[in-house]
Amino acid sequence: MKPLQPKPFFLFALLLFLQSANKTLSQTISLPYLQWRKILETKNDNEGFMMIAGTLDRKDSSTSEQAIRALDQGKTSNHYYNGRVLVLKANQMDRFRHGNWVDSIKYDYDLALNEAYRTGEPPFISQICEACGSSMAAIQEIELAATYYLKAEEINEDPANKIRNPCSACIPLGEILYHTREYEKSIYYIRKGLEYLRDTTASNYYYRIRYFNTIGQAYQQLGKLDSTIVYYRRSMAEAQKSRDSTWIGINFGYIGQYFFLKKDYASAKPLLEKGYQISKRFETNIAAYLLHWLARIDLIEGRKDSALIKLKESIGSLERSGLFPFQQRNFLQSIYYLMADAYRAIGKTDSFYHYFGLYSALHDSLERVAAFSSMKISQLRIDNEKNYFAVREISQKEEAAVMTRNLIMAGIILIAVIVLLMLNRSRANLAMKEKMATADVAAAKDQLQLFTQNILEKASLIERLQLQLRDKELTTEQQQLIQDLSNHTILNDEDWNRFRVLFEKIYPGFFARLRATAADITLAEQRMAALTKLQLTTKQMASMLGISPNSVNKTRQRIRQRFHLPTEAKVEEFILNL
Repeated sequence: MKPLQPKPFFLFALLLFLQSANKTLSQTISLPYLQWRKILETKNDNEGFMMIAGTLDRKDSSTSEQAIRALDQGKTSNHYYNGRVLVLKANQMDRFRHGNWVDSIKYDYDLALNEAYRTGEPPFISQICEACGSSMAAIQEIELAATYYLKAEEINEDPANKIRNPCSACIPLGEILYHTREYEKSIYYIRKGLEYLRDTTASNYYYRIRYFNTIGQAYQQLGKLDSTIVYYRRSMAEAQKSRDSTWIGINFGYIGQYFFLKKDYASAKPLLEKGYQISKRFETNIAAYLLHWLARIDLIEGRKDSALIKLKESIGSLERSGLFPFQQRNFLQSIYYLMADAYRAIGKTDSFYHYFGLYSALHDSLERVAAFSSMKISQLRIDNEKNYFAVREISQKEEAAVMTRNLIMAGIILIAVIVLLMLNRSRANLAMKEKMATADVAAAKDQLQLFTQNILEKASLIERLQLQLRDKELTTEQQQLIQDLSNHTILNDEDWNRFRVLFEKIYPGFFARLRATAADITLAEQRMAALTKLQLTTKQMASMLGISPNSVNKTRQRIRQRFHLPTEAKVEEFILNL
């Protein structure tokens, strides 16, 4: 049996699948999420945000959804990041439109706006409002679009906010207000926006053509025909300059309407016909609308059948067009009214009532929609302002709480630092005092030793001198010298005071403890106890005190009695331990 051979079609399909899978995988892996996160968190990086949005718009649904999930999971307390991620999420939802996508988009934009409000930064709030307005206009939520654009424009108009492009919301806002019949406001905002479109790029040519025409239509609705023709002609001049056939045809038609309203039918008709012929190739809805104006001229000139043919054709064209509902219904309203008028003119009552009924129902509906839209915009603006102030109040409370917490923490840290510095200073002072005390004691020891040694040396010198002169007859001068040396050697009150100061530095509290043990101890006994503490010999003590060794022993015996020491106890040990 031959082995099964794969069919060429199967191999081709498998190859396509592998290429698609590899492409999707590579797209997913190559997305720089860490870099994107930094951009989305940055306060003023709107260009980086637009780059990310453009990148996602070029990805397939799987890659885009995976990227949004990854970004959405990274939400933090950074309100710039959270707001931008919600906008990206809403944009991708609008691209692929899964499930209840309209409500989801509204919900995400509402959350995005709350995040923007919490930043308290007017430029960022304006950017999010414009994104919301653009998205709402795209899904026919006209009232919401107007509300968001109006909020953006209010922010942009304030010079204190320093918006780089203060009229970025003007033109789309003006167009929306035209459809809600706010014609004067529409003119104001569109004209304001057009002042900033001074360069000659192709997109700006398009905007000037389109919105000069819209201003002309708004003036036409207000009945200001002199201003109407000015803007229709400006639109036509821009269209001819850029060779935009579509708008050349549209402007021929609207200039024809101007002449019709001026009752110059001879001038109106060729312009309307020219506009109709061009628009048939590019804008069938506009062509249908212009055809109904030609039908008007037919009725005025008595060509009723021709008018009906044109009107039926225009209705058919509108039904096949892909216009926005509100614009299509405005066109139909005019055509239904003229259709009813044409049937009345030829005496077909049933058809007259039929189309007049359609006109009345549509007219009333449009009027209600216009009134409702105006009221809804006002209510939405009130709600939006309430939401703004509520969110700002929450943010301010949170900021105040954070500031209070930070102040408390700073206070605690400051107190801790002060306490630590005080402890360190106290330790340093204590160490310094201890060092100084140690130094003082050491110095006192040295001085006392030197002082004692000096006295002992003098006493020894006198003793040797007396021995040498014992058997010799002394002159009066020699006797005086011996007497002077004796006066210097004997420990007098001044010497004792100097000795006591030095001694107490070494043995602080010694004399106090003596008096505490024996309150009636004499000065001579205190001196003897001090010299005993220094562990001097009996002979040294006798020399320092200028008394005999026998007197030293007697004084020592009196100390024993003073302290009530037993016979076997040594006075020296008692004093050393005192």
